[in-house]
Amino acid sequence: MKMRLCMVVCMVLLTAVSALGETIEVSSASVRSKPGAFYPVVATLKKGTFVDVLENKGRWCKVKAPVNVTGWLSANALKPQEKAIDYGLLSVDTSGKRMATIMVTAAVKGFFENPVGRGQLNKQIFESPFVRYIVPEEYEKFKKETFSGRRTHESFLASTNLACAQGFQLSERMIATSAFIAGRLAEPGLVQDRRLVTYVNNLAQLIAESSEFYDLPVSVHVVNTDRIFANATPIGVILISKGMLDMVRSENELACLLGHEISHITLQHGMTEASLRRSKIDADDAFSEMGDELGVGALEMEMDDLALAMFERAIRGRKEAYEMEADGQGILYARRAGYDPSGMSSLLNRLKPKADEAAWEEDPSHWLPSTMDRRIEKLPTRASSKAYLRLGSRYHRYVN
Repeated sequence: MKMRLCMVVCMVLLTAVSALGETIEVSSASVRSKPGAFYPVVATLKKGTFVDVLENKGRWCKVKAPVNVTGWLSANALKPQEKAIDYGLLSVDTSGKRMATIMVTAAVKGFFENPVGRGQLNKQIFESPFVRYIVPEEYEKFKKETFSGRRTHESFLASTNLACAQGFQLSERMIATSAFIAGRLAEPGLVQDRRLVTYVNNLAQLIAESSEFYDLPVSVHVVNTDRIFANATPIGVILISKGMLDMVRSENELACLLGHEISHITLQHGMTEASLRRSKIDADDAFSEMGDELGVGALEMEMDDLALAMFERAIRGRKEAYEMEADGQGILYARRAGYDPSGMSSLLNRLKPKADEAAWEEDPSHWLPSTMDRRIEKLPTRASSKAYLRLGSRYHRYVN
């Protein structure tokens, strides 16, 4: 009788343990030292790996893997997805691989309104575009200060639901393209004010945590130039100029701006554009090979530039759609992080005169002058709530 009872107890215990087991459903998943995308990666697990779930903490799970690794895993990694990308891998120096062989065929094409391939590269950023600016302990203090005496982050998240978009996967070509864009825009050099750079990155991480890709690590470079631009690459690297920060008046506006840029990543605009441009890129590669055989003169190069300029003008409407979509999604992310969505409207209205002054062909930003009025008209007119954060004083403490 005792033996039978013991067997029953053992079976119950085994069933309970099995119930806690989960399988990695994405192509690769980062196990981190603590629950948060800003914590170091301790292991990478492939799709199909079985893990024991030891603890649940919000959207993160503490797991034990067969490779004798214990750490924290995003719950997204346990949900079925057709494709996935682990941004933690990109922060470990994968971007430099095969860069020389594919840069010319992909990266120079860019996603801007001008031939962005001209000019010098910031080689350090080009070779290693993802820089880990966030110190976990400092970020936790930043987040605590943000919601001190206010509603919690969790309550803001609960007020607006987000369906997790389909996962996505980056090719080496897209990684090279992102590295090239980052190196090109960082050519003037980076701002060395650690407090400022950390502040901007902390806010960007908070906005990213408020998106459906809450496990997305981000890296924001502040470029030391008076030119006004902000651009996001598909690998989670964002570049904002000092000139753009000078246009921003509050943390609320900066949150909306960062939400806009992060939306370009989560909405996969870069990868969509790369797919749509594939036929042109392939044709350019073929003509490039032909030119190498026959010899290409200055006239042919000028014709190639003209063709690229015509192509860029032809797709302006598509880019306008990207910007409007990122505006709306960026506002949603900012709201979920507790910020007033009116910051997007006030910032765009301030940027509009600057955009009107810029020559379209020479402006590396995507703040297209002719679309600003239409973008502003499309913004939601919902009244601001007193519950939203503004934190203007903190912004000026770090930026000015």
